[in-house]
Amino acid sequence: MPMKKNYTLNDLILFAYNETDSVNKNLISKTIKSNKKLNTQYKSILKVKKALNSINVSPGKNVINNILNYSRALNILNSKAIGNISLILN
Repeated sequence: MPMKKNYTLNDLILFAYNETDSVNKNLISKTIKSNKKLNTQYKSILKVKKALNSINVSPGKNVINNILNYSRALNILNSKAIGNISLILN
C-alpha cells in the first residue's frame, strides 16, 4: 500500500501556480479531488490568486519623478586613467 502524503498549504500554492513536477502534479490533483478539506483550501488559494492577479500595482508619481530627475542629473564620464566617473549634477 503506498504511503499517504500530507500536503501543506505551500504544496497547494505551488500546484496553483503550476510549480510542481509532473509526478506531484498528478498526485496532488487526485488528492484535491478526493479530500474535501484540501479541496476547500485549494479553492481558497485560487480565489486569492485571482484577487492578486487583478491588483494593479505601480509606483507613485513622486517615485517616478525622483528616478527621472536622477537620470537627468547623472553624467558618466570615461577616463583613460581611472575608468568611469559618475557625477550627479544638481
